[in-house]
Amino acid sequence: MTGQRGFTLLELVAVMAIFAVVALIGVKVVEQTLRSRDRLLELSGEAADLAYGLSLLRNDLNAALDLPFNPPGGAVFPALDAPARADVFSLKVGGAGLPDAQNPGHARVTWRFDPVAGVVTRRVWPVLEPANARAQGSAVTVVGDIRSFGIEGFAPERGWTVGFPAVGDRAALPRALRVRLVHRRLDMLETLVTLR
Repeated sequence: MTGQRGFTLLELVAVMAIFAVVALIGVKVVEQTLRSRDRLLELSGEAADLAYGLSLLRNDLNAALDLPFNPPGGAVFPALDAPARADVFSLKVGGAGLPDAQNPGHARVTWRFDPVAGVVTRRVWPVLEPANARAQGSAVTVVGDIRSFGIEGFAPERGWTVGFPAVGDRAALPRALRVRLVHRRLDMLETLVTLR
């Protein structure tokens, strides 16, 4: 059997080296693909949570009513209580769009930003004239990983102002509200609602 020739050792080593390089590239591509998939799933979950929080916020802003709030103790608060520090605001809301209210009537909703924990919470008084403080619901974390939170109100005579401080016992709402959230990974998000 002449004329049959096998691979030399040098040829075999060269082929194995090429195969090893191709296999290493394939492993790196698979690893990168898996890392990208995990990161996209993580971002998708965060975006879904943030979308839920922003839709709940927008729902509350759209349901704002120009009625005062009378908590236990005799104080009267305006329909929108948004101090200039703008990390907390409360507003009177009404209608059937209240997912956690005990009745479809009116409620007082408070949104608060905790800069230490990086979360925005929402708390509901399901009635406008509660008999005692136990009527207030517990604070529920709506969105997390937030770096900053702010609300601005618009009035034609003042333009945009941080918060929307009440003037005396006035219960009027601004013409528009703008809420900004800065998420740690997803950057700044803003919602703007015209109230009347």
